[in-house]
Amino acid sequence: MKRLYTLLCCLIAFASYAQIPVFKEFDLNSGIGDSNPGNFDTVAGKMIFAASDATNGHELWISDGTTAGTTLLKDINAGGANSFPMNMGHAYLNGKVIFNATTTAEGNELWITDGTAAGTQLLKDIFTGSAGSITTYTFMTRVGSNVFFTASTSATGIELWVTDGTASGTQLVKDIRPGSLGGSVGECVAYNGKLYFTADDGTNGTELWMSDGTAGGTQMVKDIETGGSSSAPVNLIVMGSTLYFKAFKTGSGNELWMSDGTTGGTVMVKEINTGNASGVTGSSFAIMSGKLYFNGNDGTNGEELWVSDGTVSGTTMVKDIWPGATGSYPTQLKMHKNTLYFRTSDGTNGYEPWISDGTAAGTSMLKDIYTGSGNSDPMTFVSYKKYMYFIANTSTATSIYQSNGTSAGTIAIAPVTVTGISPLLNTFGFFMYDSTLFFSAAYTSASGQELWSLKDTTTYPPPPGNVAGISNASIFSLYPNPNNGTFTLQLANTDFKNGSVAVYDIMGREVYLSAITNRTSQINLYTLAKGVYIIKLQLDDAVSTKRFTID
Repeated sequence: MKRLYTLLCCLIAFASYAQIPVFKEFDLNSGIGDSNPGNFDTVAGKMIFAASDATNGHELWISDGTTAGTTLLKDINAGGANSFPMNMGHAYLNGKVIFNATTTAEGNELWITDGTAAGTQLLKDIFTGSAGSITTYTFMTRVGSNVFFTASTSATGIELWVTDGTASGTQLVKDIRPGSLGGSVGECVAYNGKLYFTADDGTNGTELWMSDGTAGGTQMVKDIETGGSSSAPVNLIVMGSTLYFKAFKTGSGNELWMSDGTTGGTVMVKEINTGNASGVTGSSFAIMSGKLYFNGNDGTNGEELWVSDGTVSGTTMVKDIWPGATGSYPTQLKMHKNTLYFRTSDGTNGYEPWISDGTAAGTSMLKDIYTGSGNSDPMTFVSYKKYMYFIANTSTATSIYQSNGTSAGTIAIAPVTVTGISPLLNTFGFFMYDSTLFFSAAYTSASGQELWSLKDTTTYPPPPGNVAGISNASIFSLYPNPNNGTFTLQLANTDFKNGSVAVYDIMGREVYLSAITNRTSQINLYTLAKGVYIIKLQLDDAVSTKRFTID
């Protein structure tokens, strides 16, 4: 069994302000074998994920966060064969998680689990026989009481499907491109109670579509690139009451677009790079303080960090980080508190972590981790409690870094590999469960790629005032906390018909009220003053409150 250990006082110089988290390893595939955990979600108060052991292949696992409580949930494809459970984390419905998995008899099909072996079942064999209906690039997105996904049959090809969590309620929404070629259904997002996605009907190219789950309510929003060519919308993201995305139009190239869900309300925000050249080139969008940040190119300064509030005048370059036409190519944009973290280069120091408050003066390199012109290539930024965490390289090692937004407070905290191989080579992200980050990594010569956890054990004192008695109920979480007024609200495993969220200041005055329909929501309160607030979540008859701080 691999050892469990705590990283304590690894950098004494930073002990006055840096809380080094506790690392823990879960030995799922003992010895040097890889368990390759991934596709995390939560159900019935526990974490589920896909992983391998030496006996059962790549199957569905469950964990309560302890070593003893981390076990195989079900051997879906019995024996040593793999079922490869995928797409957990996207479709939580009626207290259950919908995902896809493969068996020898049915192929890759739609499954559902309530967190028990008996309750982990094939939802529907859509494409009967061993071929399977679910493709590698399927998506699953919950909108209200339905989950949308893509599936294929011999008659329709890959098309849009919907399920209410029952076999009878799992059906084709619409054959968008009639016949067996399929509608090329792609990127999607929940917006205004409907699914917005990209599709090709065989006549208008790949354009923006929407669906309410019925054939009649599934239609193209706008033919942006008229005729048979495609505008190919990507990077669909909701900010406030508006949907933003990148799309192509002849004469303008790829630019930033916005939509209110209507044909007339789907318009270009600004032609950043005039002519047919593209003004929006990257694939990384982020929201901070009610503004959208992205990789833009005005044709003069190259690809740089841009910001938009949805208006022409409010769509501007933040800073020319790499002066000249080359551009700095900012990627990996992620918000923590009131700071945007991202990966970029100024042409001298290589690709390093940078931060921005949205102004040119407040945009600077966080730290030259790989000193000189080498690239530390920071990636997988995640906001967790007080710090931003990410993965980066030096000339000798790849480690997890913790940052408080200063160069001195940006430190390597992961164990050092003894194999000479990147310990985080296959770590593509973190998953938060029970106030702990989980991820996949290989650290020692005796380890394969295994499940690890990272837990910040800091105890934060209660804020002053009359809110000290507010309980930290467990039916929802919000992060980051403290924040700058923009945070994510994530519901626990709770089934509900009617939900609302309210926010109160310390005087008890209601400052925000909204209905809530999704398990995960982004709340934007950036106009509120700094201070302590109370958030109250009501799901049917259940009420839960927490305190949070805007700083």
